[in-house]
Amino acid sequence: MSTEFWTYLSALVVGISGFYYAIRAWQGSIFPNPVSWGVWSVVGVALFLAADSSKAEAVYWSTLVGAWNPTMIAGVILWRSRSKVYGLQKHEKQCLALAAVGYFFWFLVHDLPEVAPWSMYFMIAVDLFALWPTWVQIYRDPLSDKPFPWIIFGWGFGLSGFAIEVNTLANWALPMYMFIGSNFVALPMIIGRIRRKVPLAQWV
Repeated sequence: MSTEFWTYLSALVVGISGFYYAIRAWQGSIFPNPVSWGVWSVVGVALFLAADSSKAEAVYWSTLVGAWNPTMIAGVILWRSRSKVYGLQKHEKQCLALAAVGYFFWFLVHDLPEVAPWSMYFMIAVDLFALWPTWVQIYRDPLSDKPFPWIIFGWGFGLSGFAIEVNTLANWALPMYMFIGSNFVALPMIIGRIRRKVPLAQWV
């Protein structure tokens, strides 16, 4: 199969995972923090810009959809809970500050493909920093979220690996991080459900 097929399939699966997660948030089946997802939206756009500048074509469409997903999800959550007032936690303020640094870094190097990958590596580190509190929350309460969308998201990015034609760190860094990171988040949800003998219907 062509690399274009895997590129588009990856983006489609990533998009499905985000749309499904947004539906679950709208239904009230999960209660993700809109501020955290807003931070991921900022980081997601930066990752897309960095991947584009790095000529990581295999993940172009996946990162584009990956930037849209958290924006959509944050919007859905805010619309569902308009009466609530949210404040930025310390780590969320730090993430936004680091994301701003990442944008400035990207602005400096986006015309230099040989240097641009470093802006992507930086934003991956910021995304990992933003991911940690979510993992801690899920570790403490595995039933507060659903593992299915996270697994689909990770495997969606993993599919982009089949579109990589040149084995470089810039090409592999983002799909491997997204694949490992998403499944890392899903793991405590899976273990918690197995231990509690939760029906599979409640995993999705």
